[in-house]
Amino acid sequence: MSENGKYLIGESFRAKLKSTISKVDSMPLGGNDKRAPTSLQDDLDVYQPRKFRAATFSGSWAIGSDKTVTFRDTSISPTTASVTNLIYDLPDQGNIACGVAADGTAWHLVGVRHTTVEVITNVTLGTTGLVFTRASVQVVSTAAVSQVTIGTTACA
Repeated sequence: MSENGKYLIGESFRAKLKSTISKVDSMPLGGNDKRAPTSLQDDLDVYQPRKFRAATFSGSWAIGSDKTVTFRDTSISPTTASVTNLIYDLPDQGNIACGVAADGTAWHLVGVRHTTVEVITNVTLGTTGLVFTRASVQVVSTAAVSQVTIGTTACA
């Protein structure tokens, strides 16, 4: 930062930018296609493209492990990538839709298809019987859910 705090960029980058601008300003106008040599590209992270792709994978996928995914749009090369899962353990559910993003050359899982299920959040005894309060939640697994049986003598 500058001493008076006027700039939101570092002093080194500001000096390089100022030097580049002065080189460009001093270039003659006209048909000359020569460009001023710069080294600014090395200082700017904006030249590292970020990508998002829709993809699919199959099989279980543990946190911290890599898996090969297939991009849904196969007209763009490459059609597969090795992707790291940093989100959560995923059970084997067949072929699953997911979203992946690249940071530079490293691909990461950013989301998977979820299923909505109803879960019981509360049970109370009303005047006519048991009252079950339910809520819809998003889950990753479609595996069988556990059951709870309440005997009829418990309601007497």
